[in-house]
Amino acid sequence: MATFVLVHGAWGGGWVWKKIVPLLRRPGHDVHATTATGLGDRVHLADPAIDLDTHITDVANVLAFEDLTDVTLVGWSYGGMIITGVAERVPERLAQLVYLDADVPANGEDGYDAELCSEEVRAADRAAAEAAGMPGFLVIDTYAEWIGALMPDPDDRAWMFAKCVPQPLATYTQPIRLGNPAAAAVPRAFIFCTEGKGDAAVDHTVRSAARVRSASGWRYRELADTHMAPINAPQATAEALLSLSSP
Repeated sequence: MATFVLVHGAWGGGWVWKKIVPLLRRPGHDVHATTATGLGDRVHLADPAIDLDTHITDVANVLAFEDLTDVTLVGWSYGGMIITGVAERVPERLAQLVYLDADVPANGEDGYDAELCSEEVRAADRAAAEAAGMPGFLVIDTYAEWIGALMPDPDDRAWMFAKCVPQPLATYTQPIRLGNPAAAAVPRAFIFCTEGKGDAAVDHTVRSAARVRSASGWRYRELADTHMAPINAPQATAEALLSLSSP
């Protein structure tokens, strides 16, 4: 049986995996859904000082305190930044990294870089946070229309938006530092959500999918749903993860 550790994306929490966790546990797998500091049920800890390192530490600590090894570490969206950093710290605990339509950062990139965001996007995010009275945070407001369009079920949209909270901006502006040879040797997989995508010049998941689908050390899967597949299509998402349960 595999051990899955699930890492959510921006504005989220362990709650995003609510429909998927029982589907992975049903065959007998061990499953842990993490929540990053300042988000989800840990929103009471929100602070602009929280950065990418904090979120990497959150997951590394789960692995350590739960005595987890041979882990399939899954990162969705921004969660790709986190799992990449966790591999740098504790590669010996990992069986594989699974990037679920996720950021695949290079050394020195921050979240904005990994997502191909322009300076105009960064400035708009800062302005939106100021307007919301939340300087130092990344608010969901400017992305709500785009995200909503990727979720056809109004009940799913209402459920998700009710739980999303502002994310400390430093989690997106702190560059990741890579260079551990043991981390580079950890097997990787990419699950590409095929629907609602742009071209490789503007959509980082399209670019990443094209880069890794035949790369050494990577496995590749496609999921016929949008970037919001973990909420829209939990069964299909779980099946894609289970197909990778043996590295």
